[in-house]
Amino acid sequence: MPTIERAEFVPNCVFIPSDAIWKDRRGEHVDPDDATLLMLDGDNNSGEVFTQEEWESDSPPSYLRRYGQFVDSDDNSIASEHGRVELLPDLFVVKIDETKYWLDPVVLQRTKRIFGVYVFDRRQHFHICSISASHELYFLGSQWDENEGLSDEEHDDLWERIMQGDCQSDAVTYWDKSDIDRMLENQCREGFLPNESCGGFALTGVVSVTTGDAIEEAKESYQASQF
Repeated sequence: MPTIERAEFVPNCVFIPSDAIWKDRRGEHVDPDDATLLMLDGDNNSGEVFTQEEWESDSPPSYLRRYGQFVDSDDNSIASEHGRVELLPDLFVVKIDETKYWLDPVVLQRTKRIFGVYVFDRRQHFHICSISASHELYFLGSQWDENEGLSDEEHDDLWERIMQGDCQSDAVTYWDKSDIDRMLENQCREGFLPNESCGGFALTGVVSVTTGDAIEEAKESYQASQF
């Protein structure tokens, strides 16, 4: 009989042992080296969860996904005594044209377009006074098309004005998942603005295994590179 080759192990969740928490001046964080990558064979609501060894050896799964929660496959209890299972972060960056929200006439005079840059975990869904799911977007800062011919003094003044405006922006906002999905259909390259009113891309290179740590990592990366 023909053999069926099993699909490649692609991690999309993680087991975090209870002793994997380490502390620094910012609070509690998870050391990725202490975590175990897992694969959910199913969807966000239900499925089976395997380690790489279990998946490749066709062994029973360690955990199950039931009604949006991870449970132990033996007794259907939520695994918490020795650690926890979470969805692995899947970060995306979305850039949204927010020119119409700027009131500073100097900023509007010296720019063509101003975009708000946000990062979010595509695997995390929230229901905010709505049946449809929303994504939780974290504001990273503004990027803009600057008009040509500005002097160094005008450029520096523009930068300061936009930074002041960014300080007044909401740190977290929520957008309907369907709206974000449409925005991401217009992919833009890292380091560039979209050619339309919005666009985005998958953020690669993040090593954190929890959403909170991954968002902090993205913020630090943004400050260093201004993607």
